[in-house]
Amino acid sequence: MRSARDVHGEVYELVGIFTIAFLSYMLSYLIPSGSVGRVLGINVPCLGLALFGGIIYVFWISLAKEVFGKWRGVIVSALTVSFLLISEPWYGVTTPYYFGIFGFISFIAMGLLTEILNGGFGIVSCVLINWFAFVFFKGISLSASVATALIVVSFIVGYVFDKLAKKVPKIMLS
Repeated sequence: MRSARDVHGEVYELVGIFTIAFLSYMLSYLIPSGSVGRVLGINVPCLGLALFGGIIYVFWISLAKEVFGKWRGVIVSALTVSFLLISEPWYGVTTPYYFGIFGFISFIAMGLLTEILNGGFGIVSCVLINWFAFVFFKGISLSASVATALIVVSFIVGYVFDKLAKKVPKIMLS
């Protein structure tokens, strides 16, 4: 039988995980990532995700793993995308009605790959899964040069913010 003291620790962990996921969710609305493409004149789906996904999502996924332990980042990823899907359809796409499933799958992949490999691979998987959905279901074509550049940039951004998140708990404890 578990001690009541263990339950308090689990409650704190649960509150911390929900808080981190909610912060990630709120950042997705506070950082105007969608408008960057319009300002730059680049019309590519998930541009904001590719450019800002490191700070908006990967950092928080990696931080959850560092603070709360293995697989907690995947939970944060699942909660974050759940908050996003509750608030609106995935990228505003309502047809097909199941388009949001790609959002959920992409975030689970991002959480898993961030925990197993690093945030660079995590964010790239998220972007690629979403691009696949847009190309297959919406017929959107992507320029190979722009897509390649965004994959490289998203990998770098994801990698950097993953490493940064791993340093935060160490800095705070010293």
